[in-house]
Amino acid sequence: MVRTVIAGASVMALAACFGPGDPVELPKDPIEAARTCFAAQGMVLREGKSASDPITYDEFVTAIRYPMVAAAQADPFSIDTIGTVIEGADKLADELRSKDYAGAVATCDARFGTDDKVELPESETDAVLACLSLASFMQGAVQAQGGEFGDKGAAIGPLVAGLQKRMESDPEMLVKLAGANDVQAMMADAMKPAFAEGAPAEYIAACTARFPGSN
Repeated sequence: MVRTVIAGASVMALAACFGPGDPVELPKDPIEAARTCFAAQGMVLREGKSASDPITYDEFVTAIRYPMVAAAQADPFSIDTIGTVIEGADKLADELRSKDYAGAVATCDARFGTDDKVELPESETDAVLACLSLASFMQGAVQAQGGEFGDKGAAIGPLVAGLQKRMESDPEMLVKLAGANDVQAMMADAMKPAFAEGAPAEYIAACTARFPGSN
């Protein structure tokens, strides 16, 4: 899964930009629409850069918003949906180069409800699970990119480690885990609303603020 996400980052690195031209029309299908938005946003972010310029953490978390929301909207929920969204984005970018891809970003934000406002679960245990599930997903992408994501990417590792310790030592968390029939399903249920927020960087920041001892 992480390889697919990083392949998506590679699509961003290869995006050469021309435009503007005709408006970009988003497909009705949410997966296809998210793919279009991922490609368009990636082209905007990479404008003026070459394929040899590394993908930054900010670029990655900005473009991945649309696939994350699309994954949260799919039934059943699966992080593999992100790979489905990203697949074919490189070919789609070729089609978008002559169009007003920059103008599509606002339409994409409206379509998928992405902004910088996030809300963590009120329950402490639910918030730990949501933060850990999203941070673990992000950590996989960071590790795959090596040191290219810089300090912002490096900060996710300590957050994950701290949340794992909390989950293994907090009495309420232990009771919740003991009562779960399927821990993986429980983590997926916690991840879904975090994905739906469509703001991974802001969500991670909120988690860091909520659990300051975990970083």
